[in-house]
Amino acid sequence: MAGKQIYPVRFTGRRGTTYCDASFRTEYSEQWQRWLKYARDNKTTTMVTCCCLPEESDVVRRRLKVHLSQSTDQCWLSSYSFTGYEHAPDCRFYSVWPDDQQAAIYTADVVNSSTDGTLVIRLPTSLQKKVAPESGSEKEVLKTIPGKRRKQSSMQLTGLLHLLWEQSGINVWHPAFDRKKRNSGWVSWRLNETATRIRIGRLPLKDSLVLMSMNNTRQADDNRQRVRAAEKSLRRLIIISQLASWSDAADERIEHTLPLGLFSGFPALELPEDVLSRLKYSYARELASWRRGARVIVICETEPPETTFTRIEGRNVPHSSCRVIDAALMVVSHRYIPLDSGYEGLIEERLWQDQRAFIKPLRYDGEADVFPDFILTDVCGNDALPMEVFGLSTPEYLQRRQEKVTYYDAEYGPGHWWYWDAYADPNGESVPPFPD
Repeated sequence: MAGKQIYPVRFTGRRGTTYCDASFRTEYSEQWQRWLKYARDNKTTTMVTCCCLPEESDVVRRRLKVHLSQSTDQCWLSSYSFTGYEHAPDCRFYSVWPDDQQAAIYTADVVNSSTDGTLVIRLPTSLQKKVAPESGSEKEVLKTIPGKRRKQSSMQLTGLLHLLWEQSGINVWHPAFDRKKRNSGWVSWRLNETATRIRIGRLPLKDSLVLMSMNNTRQADDNRQRVRAAEKSLRRLIIISQLASWSDAADERIEHTLPLGLFSGFPALELPEDVLSRLKYSYARELASWRRGARVIVICETEPPETTFTRIEGRNVPHSSCRVIDAALMVVSHRYIPLDSGYEGLIEERLWQDQRAFIKPLRYDGEADVFPDFILTDVCGNDALPMEVFGLSTPEYLQRRQEKVTYYDAEYGPGHWWYWDAYADPNGESVPPFPD
């Protein structure tokens, strides 16, 4: 990829708004340093923002952190933790991965950035269906090494869903976001925007992406067009929606299809027994949460759609359907923040009620031992304070807990990270106060 660009930055505060480009930093270095120090000393009222992309309604998007060297008394800028994806691909603050732990999950060729900034992702099954596969299956088989975590040679659907959520900024919350309600239409719009800069192999993801939508919406029309184009081109689909609210009828439907709640423009989905078995085994917690009333996002990959005709009242009525070849589930809050447990749901709700700014880190397809449940981004003097929800008391879990405590104490210092012993306080009656 070409060299990184130094884009102008915007200072916004009580004194108004000022823009500074790269030349200003060198030609007026003393004034540049003076402004940076002022922003650092007045971070609650003054914001420094990267202008690598057009200004958005999200006031904190692409906000930069001001550092000060104690040895040289000089300031410099960096992106905040877990925000690198918000920047333009050629911006010096851009990064594909929010954290080194996600990057370590995959081999180097699973996610690449092309010269134009497009992300190129490898899935186990390509989007283009081969007319006559050389072997009995086009799905890549992942080999494992006993006793060792092997880097994955392709991204699974859970990883793709997490990447889309993260690149779209849906796992991030700030009190300012309450000005614009998050709903399914907003989520689909964000995912569509992100999909324009992602390819699965050689094929643009957006051409195969079918997203949750209601009747008589533009997204529903886009869904129908993409389904028709996929059938003509023998192209597989990536479908993202949310499960319908649980009911006895929905529980019966999941035995042969995915009971979706927002599916306008979708083909009918056939759920084979082997895919259903994998779903029940790998996502038992998500299915249990769904039955308790939780909102659950589903992503699936399907074979190319096929059209059949049914004779109704003397007319041939077209009917589009396709077979699901893999699926994954993800529980989310009312704000579409991903959740890994009911305890996390309680904390996410309280963070929202307290008008806190936070990030929900996503694991992709990994199994990191030390991985925070949330990260507070509005704590004075700490741009990324980890939060842990300890929900079990088994010997294995307690051992992992001690590993986390040791790591956080060494990395942040005792008392400089937050945790809650949920297993001893299941009703949340004694949740510790959040750091200021």
